[in-house]
Amino acid sequence: MNRLYSLTYSVITFVVVVMFLSCKNDVEIRTSIENELAKIDSASYVDPQYTIFRIDSLITNTSNINDAEMAMAWFYKGEDYYLNDQFFDAIQVHKKTYDLFNKLGDPYNKGRCLITLSAAHIHLKDYEIAQEYALEALHIAQLIQNHRIEAKAYNQLFHLHFLLKDYKKALTYIHKSDSLFKDSKDTTSIIAIKSNIASAHLQLKSYNKALKNYSEALTLSQHSNDTPTLVRLLNNIGYAYIEAQDYDSAEKFLRGAITVNKNINAINAAPFKGLGNLFLIRNQTDSAKINYQKALKIFDLKKNHKEIIAVSDKLISISIMLGDYHEALEEQMRRDSIQKLVNNIEKDQLLSFANVKYEVKEQESQLIHQREINETNRLLFSSAIISLILLLIALGFFFYNLKLRSAHKASELEQRLLRAQMNPHFIFNTLAAIQNITLEGNSIRSSNHIAKFSKLIRQNFDYVRKEKISLDKEMAMITNYIETQQLRFNEKFDYQIKVDANIQKSAILVPPMLLQPFVENAIEYGLKHKQGKGFLKVFISKDNKHLIFTVEDNGVGRSIVARQLKVSEGLHATDIFKERLKRRGKGEEKTFKIEDLYSPEGSPMGTRVTFKLQVL
Repeated sequence: MNRLYSLTYSVITFVVVVMFLSCKNDVEIRTSIENELAKIDSASYVDPQYTIFRIDSLITNTSNINDAEMAMAWFYKGEDYYLNDQFFDAIQVHKKTYDLFNKLGDPYNKGRCLITLSAAHIHLKDYEIAQEYALEALHIAQLIQNHRIEAKAYNQLFHLHFLLKDYKKALTYIHKSDSLFKDSKDTTSIIAIKSNIASAHLQLKSYNKALKNYSEALTLSQHSNDTPTLVRLLNNIGYAYIEAQDYDSAEKFLRGAITVNKNINAINAAPFKGLGNLFLIRNQTDSAKINYQKALKIFDLKKNHKEIIAVSDKLISISIMLGDYHEALEEQMRRDSIQKLVNNIEKDQLLSFANVKYEVKEQESQLIHQREINETNRLLFSSAIISLILLLIALGFFFYNLKLRSAHKASELEQRLLRAQMNPHFIFNTLAAIQNITLEGNSIRSSNHIAKFSKLIRQNFDYVRKEKISLDKEMAMITNYIETQQLRFNEKFDYQIKVDANIQKSAILVPPMLLQPFVENAIEYGLKHKQGKGFLKVFISKDNKHLIFTVEDNGVGRSIVARQLKVSEGLHATDIFKERLKRRGKGEEKTFKIEDLYSPEGSPMGTRVTFKLQVL
């Protein structure tokens, strides 16, 4: 069987080579068209969007344009789409170009198309398709013995495995690419390869090897007078020294990158971000803040939203460390607005990609239908097939839109829940209480409460996006919340949290932030108005299939609060809670009960909330 497979593979390879050697392309590119395409290609890195317009004009205004000229024009158009980050368009154009080069018997340019197709799919995180294109390009390059395309194919496989965090495999591919360029005079490609090798070693924590390759690339860039590449390498070396904990060397190279940028009037945020990281590690928070702010301005200017979010997270942490909670809150609100924008952009990209795929599918269906018209004996069968395909497409889009609506509703519910949990009144009162402790001079207690409060904020933001968390995490969060409320109300109440011994808290998963609304209600509308010391109880028990949650207080009761404050059920966040339980589809919302407690004399003496969650 193996011999048969080998023989078949050899025959196929032989046929491909013979076809390549025997197929001489009779269609040639005219000199005038070739010169114009060369001018367009040289301008593409400066203004890729404008060169697309020039290519379209060339195609439209050229009389009797042949297949070879059309193929090369499309090729450069696809390259310009890629340079302009229009990856969907680049893919569609290069697919057409690949088919045309295949028809012309031009494997070299087929390989070039495949390289860009692989790179575009990597940007879109379609890693499996990207790998298929890279491997096909590698196969063609080896058949025609073109080392440049072979090296580029290995480079694409490196990027693919690097993004998948398979750094050892990535290193294997980039070393193969390096071996193909050993005797090359293409300094730019060698610098890129050395940098990629260094990046892989850096991820593997082989700092000496990483710095060695970066240094070799740096030497080459200095000789080639490629200043932008020199800046990028200085910055990368600075980051590498940070990883290696050689902070003095890191600062030297990062400042060097800033100096070179000033000399060429370039705007680059990466060195400032690197210095921010460096000073934060050194606990030089003021210097870290200044450099992060410089980086943030540049990222804002370039509309690099992901970097804006990353730097904003650092500035929020620094503001909390410096005790500037108002600034931290403002920065958090700004960061959340950017995150919302990024989420919307990603949704739009998904919808755009779905529309492109639909258009391609529709065109294919029309071509199939046109061919089947000429085959009258298969008309009925073809019509049935096309109808089935259209039905499947319609069903696919229906379920896709249904999924999008469900995701949107879930996102909206998360936002409502977060607003209910972390309202500004609670945040500002807590910060005011911490400030009072600080003014009293009790720095240790103040520091402890800052840590608890920052942890509570982080827990709320982390858990609200999760469908389930373990019960022990839920209990840790609610304990942190109750102790923060105790601080707000100056120990006006005590509390008890009791979980049955037969419950494995770390093994049971529950929806996050279930108890906090009812604990808040118990404190705000029961214990807060009680004369004397209050008491809050949280009990969790278990029967055969359910966890039973009970929140009980000995406050003034709902009836008194309703008369004094006109508190509605919506204020207690029960609507959000019930909606969350309904989405689980287990009928748990029916177990929810609120009971008013009375003394033997009939006086209000608190409130009890109970509900059940199905765990088996």
